[in-house]
Amino acid sequence: MADHLKTAACSVFLLTFLGCAAPVSEPERSGFLSDYSKLEMKEQGHINYIGPRVSEFDKFIIEPVAILFERDPVDPVFTDEELDELKAYLVKRLTRQLTKGDDGYAVVTEPGPGVARVRLGLTEVDETIGVLNVTIYTKVTGLGLGGASAEGELVDSMTGEQIAAMVRWGSGSRVARAGLTPMGDAKLAIDKWTRDMRRQLDELHGR
Repeated sequence: MADHLKTAACSVFLLTFLGCAAPVSEPERSGFLSDYSKLEMKEQGHINYIGPRVSEFDKFIIEPVAILFERDPVDPVFTDEELDELKAYLVKRLTRQLTKGDDGYAVVTEPGPGVARVRLGLTEVDETIGVLNVTIYTKVTGLGLGGASAEGELVDSMTGEQIAAMVRWGSGSRVARAGLTPMGDAKLAIDKWTRDMRRQLDELHGR
């Protein structure tokens, strides 16, 4: 019982010292997408456009992920190496989701018929405060939650026509533990986004 009281007291101290973590909010348009005019709200944290031609494409070129937010040149939250790691993580998770299973899609490097380019940019990455993700007392309050926001689109690799687009944003889970890494919750958000993309593609392809 004493240990629980100590943990709760520590949580109160951290609340006072660090304040409440604000959830990732809807980002401003960055100008990255070729067209924003067709985007519609799907659910909280998700705006998208699904064009009528998506089912024509079953092969994808995943372009390098762009960083679309400005960083403090004096005291950046993340190093170049950390951001490179997150960009690589996004490509890896998306590739895995697209290609998994016997009915997976192909990830290719050359344009052609039935090939869409996947363009992705991170518009915000919020730091996970690891010390606040190790106990249920702090996790359920939202303290220490990080997250991310992103823009992305599918374009016809032959014509450049936008065939789908999305804006996503969100914080990490109050249940799943992101661990002690500063990008833990951003990775949880990416995991959800890539799962959603594969599920939606399967629906549009009648799978």
